[in-house]
Amino acid sequence: MSGFLALIARDLRLARRQGADIAMTLAFFVVVVALFPLGLGPTPALLSKIAPGILWVTALLAAMLSFDRLFQQDVDDGGLDQLALSGLPLPAVAVAKAIAHWLTT
Repeated sequence: MSGFLALIARDLRLARRQGADIAMTLAFFVVVVALFPLGLGPTPALLSKIAPGILWVTALLAAMLSFDRLFQQDVDDGGLDQLALSGLPLPAVAVAKAIAHWLTT
């Protein structure tokens, strides 16, 4: 369990150092949410009815922007090989990385 938590803490530290992913995710979310009233019109009744769905779908799409880099840094520096040899089950590694990704997006 301590290896699992250490991996989450490591990925959170790495994500904090790389602010570009967080900025890109936030910018995408803001732009898409701001464009919906322009495309649908400024009718408050319609916007209040569909706003929760728009916010959830946009948040999920924004979180998917950085999925391709979820394991990329570990592949590049050989960390994924070390994690495979560490004795920590690979599904636990994937879950730890997913939790850290979810917490930072």
